[in-house]
Amino acid sequence: MFGIETSSSSSSKIEHRKIQLTGGSTYIVSLPKKWVKQNNLQASDIVAVEHLTNGNIQISPFQSKPKKNMINIAINDQTESELYVCLIGAYLAGADVICVDSKSAISTKHRRTIRKFLREARGMDLSGDHESKMYIVSMMKQNELPLKFSLNRMYLLVTQIVEDAISVMNGEDSDLLSDLEERERQIDARRLLVARQVAMSLQSSSVERALGVDHFQGMEHVSMARALERMGDHAHSFANLILHQREHPGQNLLRKETLQIPIQHLLTWKNALKKIIHNTNSKDITNIIEAKQELHEAIKDLEGFEETLMLSNKYNISSFRFSEKTRRLCAYSIDLAETLINILMAGRLSLFDQEEALFV
Repeated sequence: MFGIETSSSSSSKIEHRKIQLTGGSTYIVSLPKKWVKQNNLQASDIVAVEHLTNGNIQISPFQSKPKKNMINIAINDQTESELYVCLIGAYLAGADVICVDSKSAISTKHRRTIRKFLREARGMDLSGDHESKMYIVSMMKQNELPLKFSLNRMYLLVTQIVEDAISVMNGEDSDLLSDLEERERQIDARRLLVARQVAMSLQSSSVERALGVDHFQGMEHVSMARALERMGDHAHSFANLILHQREHPGQNLLRKETLQIPIQHLLTWKNALKKIIHNTNSKDITNIIEAKQELHEAIKDLEGFEETLMLSNKYNISSFRFSEKTRRLCAYSIDLAETLINILMAGRLSLFDQEEALFV
């Protein structure tokens, strides 16, 4: 079995302390001695006091050299997939250093799995490679890449795959999709990066400040990245469907004259998604709601098309899959729109005194 160890663990306890008045105008609260010792602090050291959006404050040590999080993964006879799952888990948990350790020499299959992980985990690289131990370290600061940048890159990759697939369907060279697998890997890698950054922001107020999101916004960004990743999966499948048609032209599986409704709603999806993504900056909820409604109507039309197709004597599975993939793209775009609305509405929250509320 795998043995996974983290560099530190702690249990959260709440202590209640009185506010004291000193000097006639300054309010102070004493810090727990245990916390001071754990963080190697002493009298006259500086701590950071941060005002949170929920009205609370957070006190953290002011460190010129932030601590690194390390996870140790001990392996013996485990499969490649087991190791890969643990590596991804460590990455998403925000590990700065991952040590892969074996009682004997690390096998070729495990090394191949580690190389696969490094291709998909943005910002991670090998620091030490020994016969029975390998160190993987983070080479990128988590605040170097804004979350919105990753989401926008995922959006561009998804829409470009669909656009290129339609071009191939219309007669363009299938080489347009020669890098299809690489593009899907990039989409997956961006989703993993967003999840890692948000996980680290939950653990570190400095990362949270650098990313410019609070806890709620961070988790909603993860949901948006997941919706785009699912769109990427369906775009990949959609492109492969069209490539299969090009490889078997005699089967006449996809005929444009019978796919007018799905093709029309691919344009609906593209325009609506563009409107949603662009309003992450303009924050115009009305436009997002309009796009969401357009997508709902497109899904209704596609469901009707698929029902008619199944009852038709000319039914074929490829035409159904073409429509179904279009419908799935619309559905995940709706999820994206709803998550974005949640973020924008949360930005309008403000604290109020219940005694002054207009509930009488």
